[in-house]
Amino acid sequence: MVVSKRVLVTRPEPGASETAARLTRMGFSPIVLPLTRIVATRPEKLPDPATVDAVAVTSGNAIRHAPAGLLAGLLDKPVFAVGSATAAAARDAGFSTVHEGAGTAADLVEAIGSTTAHRARILHLAGVDRTEGFAEALAAKGHQIDVLEIYAAEEVSYPTDFVLEALGNQPVWGAPVFSTRGAELLATLLRQAAASQLFDKTSYFCISEKAAAPLNASGLRRVSVSQQPTEEAVLLLLSSHRPA
Repeated sequence: MVVSKRVLVTRPEPGASETAARLTRMGFSPIVLPLTRIVATRPEKLPDPATVDAVAVTSGNAIRHAPAGLLAGLLDKPVFAVGSATAAAARDAGFSTVHEGAGTAADLVEAIGSTTAHRARILHLAGVDRTEGFAEALAAKGHQIDVLEIYAAEEVSYPTDFVLEALGNQPVWGAPVFSTRGAELLATLLRQAAASQLFDKTSYFCISEKAAAPLNASGLRRVSVSQQPTEEAVLLLLSSHRPA
């Protein structure tokens, strides 16, 4: 009998459960252990939607946690979403004009630059922890950028006994890694002496070189990067390592 490979999913909800469901359909045995939780930041001052020409979104979390009143006033604006999942979140929220990027902030900059008038005012609905350089790159193209921090990814800490129980005290075959912060917290988890032995032969499947960097810095050897910065590409990479 072939035993399903155990895959650790550490991204925050709701993405963790969604990824786990996909892994189950692919024949893996997911272990859901989010290392962050997404919380709204509740900014004190909100922009006037009338002054906004377009919206940039680099995570669906920004759509899900945006103040309802602000979001309602922006729905008639074109929104530039970093990838398919973020674009879907924007459509679900009611945006009628959604430009879907190829999966990176750099791609999104090019998309905005090629379809938006010079000196357009772009509202970036963002997280507290985000990739550096996005706003600067847009400003370099002549746009006016307002960054509004909508959400934060708070670290979730677990007692060692809880981690061991969640892992079933059994080796972990693989782990997808979807962000640099997620990789940093995963690397911290791996340093817990009681749990470290469960990761001796774990393979890590990263969404980007930046996400892989903290794992490489920790001296891990089985770290690979997907060809595209999307969940689909990460899971395809993970699946390619599955035995027939």
